[in-house]
Amino acid sequence: MANILPPDEGPSGSSTGPAVAAVVGGTHGLGLQLGRRARLAGLRTVVYGRSAGQLKDDPDLEPRSLDLTDPASIAACDVVLPRPVYVFWVAGAFLKKSLVHTTDEELEGLTRLLLTGPVRFLRRVLSDAPGPLHLITIASSSSWRRREHETLYCALKAAQAHFTRTLVAELVEAHPDNRVTLVNPGGLAVPEFHTGMEIDYGTMMDPDEVARIIWRTVTEQRAPFAEVQILRSREPGREGVPIVSFGPRAPEEP
Repeated sequence: MANILPPDEGPSGSSTGPAVAAVVGGTHGLGLQLGRRARLAGLRTVVYGRSAGQLKDDPDLEPRSLDLTDPASIAACDVVLPRPVYVFWVAGAFLKKSLVHTTDEELEGLTRLLLTGPVRFLRRVLSDAPGPLHLITIASSSSWRRREHETLYCALKAAQAHFTRTLVAELVEAHPDNRVTLVNPGGLAVPEFHTGMEIDYGTMMDPDEVARIIWRTVTEQRAPFAEVQILRSREPGREGVPIVSFGPRAPEEP
């Protein structure tokens, strides 16, 4: 499956490469930046989300309504995507609460949004056509880091990451040109993601810079699977600068 480089770095590969990018959770934050870069590169850009309707006046984006917490919305959503296609699994929300203070509604809602909803959606996308398809899962460094009062969030991110790893063999079996990229980013400067929290966003990573790194990783990938860690520097004077490494990380000790 031929690839393209991000818009500020010029084209690569053949004209038969993907012409479509679908971003699940592309209305805010990192997802929006990934969609913007796809659009600037000349890709047809489909954006899925609960608030996708707010993009209806943007002629360069194709909004499709999708509520990952609602099985009926997933079942009714338009999943027809020309192939080959990039599919970005970005949708998410953050929860910092001890487990005993987590409500049933929060437990169910976050599980549907971060895991079971996207899995239902991907099952429909993959059933529509086997490929070629390049799945890019945006998990989190929280999938392997030890965090305080983030038990549910970290567990769901770990499940998302391992689901993606395990899916690789099935995708390659379905079509030899299918590809998977698993991205584990650290803290991003996205205030709407950390609602109600006091955070110094000047020490966190710029979503557009991280989007550029992700696009470069994706478009240079030739192996069926790649895993990348994008962590923020905490070095004085370089706070928030992305640090990129490849390969998995072992879970931290409790």
